[in-house]
Formats: sequence, C-alpha cells, structure tokens
Amino acid sequence: MSIDAAPVQPFAHQGKFFNVLGLALKNAGLTIITLTLYRFWARTSMRRRLWSRLWVMGDPFEYTGAAGELVRGFLISLPCFFLPAIFVFYVAPFAMDPVSAAWLAIGFYIVAVPLIAAARYWMRRYQLSRTRWRGIRLGLAGSAWSFAFASAGWTVLQTLSLGWYTPVARMNRAKLMWENTRFGDQPFQFADDGQPAQKGLWWPFALGWFGFPIAALVASLLSLIVAGALAEQGVFAEPVAGAPSAAQNVFVGVSVIILTLLFTLFSWAPYNAAAMNRIAALIELDGARFRLKAKTLSLFLVTLAGWLMTLCSLGLLAPMGGFLQVRYILNRLELLGAPRFAEIGQSIVEEPRAGESLGDAFDLDMGVGIV
Repeated sequence: MSIDAAPVQPFAHQGKFFNVLGLALKNAGLTIITLTLYRFWARTSMRRRLWSRLWVMGDPFEYTGAAGELVRGFLISLPCFFLPAIFVFYVAPFAMDPVSAAWLAIGFYIVAVPLIAAARYWMRRYQLSRTRWRGIRLGLAGSAWSFAFASAGWTVLQTLSLGWYTPVARMNRAKLMWENTRFGDQPFQFADDGQPAQKGLWWPFALGWFGFPIAALVASLLSLIVAGALAEQGVFAEPVAGAPSAAQNVFVGVSVIILTLLFTLFSWAPYNAAAMNRIAALIELDGARFRLKAKTLSLFLVTLAGWLMTLCSLGLLAPMGGFLQVRYILNRLELLGAPRFAEIGQSIVEEPRAGESLGDAFDLDMGVGIV
C-alpha cells in the first residue's frame, strides 16, 4: 500500500488554554515564593498535564517523570555548568586582567556550543524515557557527545557559510536524533525518498536570510512616516531648531525595534513551517509514516503569541508559549498507516536515573518538554 493510500490516524491534543493557564499561573506563583526551587515540580506537573491530553488511535500518552529526578539532574549540572559560568561572567572580570577574562569568556562560549547540543540530547533522552503510549516506553539510544561534536561541526559550517548551510545542518541533526529514537524495541527511521533531505527549504530560507535587512529598512521607513504624521498632528512637543523632539526619537527607535522583530519573525515562518513539514514527512516507524501540515501564517501567529506571553510575564509564563507550539504541531500531525504493535516489545534502552541536567540550565524546552 502506498503512503498516500494508507489509513490516516490524526494526532489530537485536547489541552484547553485556560486549563493550562491556571496550572501555569499556580506554578509561576509557587516558583516566585520558593525563589525558583519549585520549578522542578512545575515542569513535572505541566508535562503530565500536556502528555495526558495527547491522543492518537484512541489512546493517550503518559508522562512518568518525577520532580526528584529533575532535582538530581540539576545537582549534577551545578558543578559542570552553573558554577563555572558564575566564575567566568561574574568573578573573572574582577579577579583577572581584562585580556585573560575576555579569552576565558571566549573559551567558555566555544565549549558551550557542543555543550548545548549535548544538553538537548540528554533532555530528549530523559523525556522519551519517561513517555509511554499503550504501555510501551520510548527511548533514545546513541551518544550525546557524538551528537554534540557533529552538531558543533555543522555549526562551524553554518558560520563559515554565513548561515547558508543551516537547512542541511537542521536536517542532519533531525536525522541523527530520530534514527536513535526508539518506540519500545522498534527504531524510528529517517527515510530516503530519493530527494535531498533539505528539498524545498532553500527558497523559504533565502526569504528569512534576506528578511532581516529588508525588515529593518521597512520598519525604519514606516516608523519615520508614522512619526512624521503624528508630529504634524501635534502629538509630540514642538521641535527645537527643526530637530525632532526627544519623545519623537524614542517613538521612532522603539517602533523600529518592534517592527523589525515582527517582520523578521514573519520572514522566518515559511522556512520553519517547511522544515518541520519536511522532517515529519521523512520520519518512519515500522513502515508507518508521518505528515505535518504547518502553515506560515498560523505558525507565525502561534509563535508570536507565545513570545508575547513569555516577554510580558518576564519568562514566568514561558510554558504557555511552549504549550501553544506543542498543541499547534500535534493537532496538525498525522500518522499514515499503523505500526505492527503486536510485534513491538518493551524498550531495551537504558533509562537515565537523573533528569535533564544541562537542559534545565539552557531552558531548551520552555519548561514544557517537546518530544
């Protein structure tokens, strides 16, 4: 049976906005009261809420992680990242000469590139190991350090190419991650459809790459036009010696920043939607394939709403932004065909005993977990 003729099994995320918002507000309040110590319990409760609202083929997912595991992971990352970071950025500038402190900071950033990639891998491994569907546990095999160093090499190529290697790097990372993902003892595969993995990504990427200077130019022109019109209406104070008033300069500066960010975010939405759709189309599990229907405008609006909630709450409601993105993706995801569940056994990938360690340091999942 061809993929197009295979039965379609849609994913459905039944999480309600205000139901999740209530939990997020409670978690934010307790996080403030406990001076951020409650965040481990906040993450766990949010993930259990979101996982239990995800259904496919009539069965929900289950999250079995515990806050104590996240605490243990944080204690592991404390001497590995937090204490060195505090020394490099807060102690070294005062305890060392400026040149040595600057070189130390540069070295820290160089180490952080593969470290962030490893952190993402450890986070995904932990989250998958605590995820069950129909009683079968997911897992992530492979080496986090192999992924980290490969990712660092792709990052170098992205830098040397002024970003133009990004579509290839993104697909390489997705391929390496998904080919190590397991559902029980059944591996996922990153299919080869005879086309380059980055097919269809170059024009959307070019739009995003050129989008920033274009966005800055358009934002500047619009801000100047609007400011001029408002000045003629007497909104700003009278200019001195023909020069714009301070209020008018502030208005123009703030408007340019906001509009540039909005236009830039919108210019990258086609690439992000195309990349997610392409990655989903290449994922395979025991002959079953996936299909994602992300669209540019809707993805932009969901991303914008998430960032606004995160910024306006000073990061306390970041999980709401993550929730909106997770729900958006899952409600547009479909399974084409069905794996042979009767032949899938329990996972043989070892479960990590600690939480996501450095993933907590970099907050890579906005506090919600993205499997």
